[in-house]
Amino acid sequence: MLIQFIYMTVLFIDTVKAIVLAGKKGLSSQNYIVVYLFISLALELYGHYKIYVGEFDFAYLFNYYSIFLILFFYRYYDIIFPKSLKIISLLIVASLLLYIGLFTKFYGQNYANQLGILVCFYFIINALVWLYLRLKNFDKERIIDDPHFWVSCGLLFWSIFFIFRSIPMFFLKDNDPVFLNILKTIQYGVNTVMYGIFYIALNKFENRSKIRQP
Repeated sequence: MLIQFIYMTVLFIDTVKAIVLAGKKGLSSQNYIVVYLFISLALELYGHYKIYVGEFDFAYLFNYYSIFLILFFYRYYDIIFPKSLKIISLLIVASLLLYIGLFTKFYGQNYANQLGILVCFYFIINALVWLYLRLKNFDKERIIDDPHFWVSCGLLFWSIFFIFRSIPMFFLKDNDPVFLNILKTIQYGVNTVMYGIFYIALNKFENRSKIRQP
């Protein structure tokens, strides 16, 4: 599938760029986004390999990946959020993890769709809060030059479509599998756009590090 290949290519390019930037400027220069990209690429490559060899026993890995996403982006935004929000942010993450531990089968062999939806809502909350704070507080730097703007927009864009696709997924699987397959194809396109936006964010991180050099 062409769109799938394009998606993987864009994710690979992002990861390589992030690794090179981390090697030159350090992990903190990009708020450790390379960790997220590397793990995402590794999981995608492993999943595609398992499908290629006809093994489909890897879905459970995305449950743990979902937990990783919550923890990673908690740390990502915790660094850039003001102190007044840090306790609230910690309580939200603690509540999510408690809910996951008590009410989802994240340890099962199948992918728990609830986890994906929880991740999306968490992304949306963080992205909207950051955008509100950024627009509320004047900054000499243009918002489009802020790498966190592009990361937030990418997460927001991806999360909205993922929710749209995931909520009716089981209904469509039984009643309209053709449309469900179309949504799956579109998801690859959405993923590609998101990682394209992340590439812009990496460029902004790189430009920031150049400006701050003595």
